Amino acid sequence: MCGTNWTTGLISAGLQGGPRSSTYKKGLENEEEENDSGPERKILKHNPCIACLGVLQKEYSNDNAVQKIVSDVLRASYDCNIFTCALSLPISFQLRSHSLWLHLVDKFPVHFGLEIQHESHVVSIKEAWKWTIAPVIAKAINKELDSGVKSDFFVGINVVYSGDEEECSCLLEMHEDVFKIRKTQKRKYHGNLYTRKAVELALQTTDAAHFKKFFPSPPPVPAASVTYDNVTCSHNSMFMAGRYNKFSRTLSQTPWVIDGERRMESSVQEIICESLQITSKAEGIKFSASGREDVDVRTMGRGRPFVCELLNPHRVKFTVDQVLSLEADINSSSKEVAVRDLQIVPKDELTNLKAGEEKKVKCYVALCVCHDHLTPGSLEKLANIKDLTLSQKTPIRVLHRRPLANRPRIIHSMRAWLLENSSKLCKKENATFFKLELKSQAGTYIKEFVHGDFGRTQPSLGQLLGGVSVDILALDVEDIELDWPPAVKYAQG
Repeated sequence: MCGTNWTTGLISAGLQGGPRSSTYKKGLENEEEENDSGPERKILKHNPCIACLGVLQKEYSNDNAVQKIVSDVLRASYDCNIFTCALSLPISFQLRSHSLWLHLVDKFPVHFGLEIQHESHVVSIKEAWKWTIAPVIAKAINKELDSGVKSDFFVGINVVYSGDEEECSCLLEMHEDVFKIRKTQKRKYHGNLYTRKAVELALQTTDAAHFKKFFPSPPPVPAASVTYDNVTCSHNSMFMAGRYNKFSRTLSQTPWVIDGERRMESSVQEIICESLQITSKAEGIKFSASGREDVDVRTMGRGRPFVCELLNPHRVKFTVDQVLSLEADINSSSKEVAVRDLQIVPKDELTNLKAGEEKKVKCYVALCVCHDHLTPGSLEKLANIKDLTLSQKTPIRVLHRRPLANRPRIIHSMRAWLLENSSKLCKKENATFFKLELKSQAGTYIKEFVHGDFGRTQPSLGQLLGGVSVDILALDVEDIELDWPPAVKYAQG
């Protein structure tokens, strides 16, 4: 319910003294003298509406105000085609709306009786604004306006009112039990004295007579209209998934920082995310992967599945060729990491990355050394062992960051073979070098299975080989049996 209140004023107007043709001959100075001598007449002066405070009035939501919003949105430079507009109104709008409703109930009790639900009979100012002003903004920024169901791009418009604090101060007396407590307990309420939720709950329990003691009904004519303050633009996260290979034994998956000091110059995360962030113009990136390898472990084969969450990206429109080009940029930026199957994925598919976290099967190849004499045929016998259950206590090397626990893990299968020309690796007579290939449950500590971790893993590889001492020299992840994200079929050139 938005109208314009009028006040009157006086101004000198009209022409007096002589025919119209002579007026033009006298010139501007004489014309003004004639105008001053005429009778006074009333003119109309616009006041802000008592309900919308000018939000829906053409006199206040003029072209300049709308153009400011349009300029701010265009300056933010988002390339999406659809957007949602959200208007943030001052708290005093709730007071004025309630006050006006009570006034209508008094004047028209049949149509606006208290038993009638307020919300079902009144279009909110926000909705009316979206019907009238928002389409103008949509046309100017060349984007489709959406209710928010299918749009990922949000334009937030903050409206301020100079009389907001003064008008809301009545709540301190109207509901002293609520708002004076909020005023004294600033830390508990994060310094927010008046919130929409708190005011809404208070008004729901306020008797009409009690309300009118502290706030007039109908609400008073405002001394000034609202103004558009700041415009904020944001886009929901976009997700890019793929697989990565790590060829280095001196590269961590994520930035390695201990006590505020970096231990590695770079990481898999930084190598992949740098190009993605620059290209998408995102404000930040969150990196997740299906497990993680140690710094000295390579990831070979199809690679490890990963996903990057691009926070508030300004660019979200990519063709298949552009994604392939982005993948090529990442691969050319480093010899330590390679990416494949890069693609944009919907958010609801992210569950695939963590689904069955400990049920996935991972394949490894380890270079091992036995310091004792191996019984002939002991390596071959390993191939006969299936679905071996291990008992693994939290390894000593990770106790500083993981809780002490006893974890059952399964080695599904394994096989081992002697390394040819092993004398080139070590001149010791009793040292026997061999390779171990195994499939295990995700989360199995492979290094600890090989060397036993001072008896914390039972049984260990050394025990299975007859109680010998075995150590691990190198480890590679050969495959992670997770068929997500799907392989990208590259066009044949």
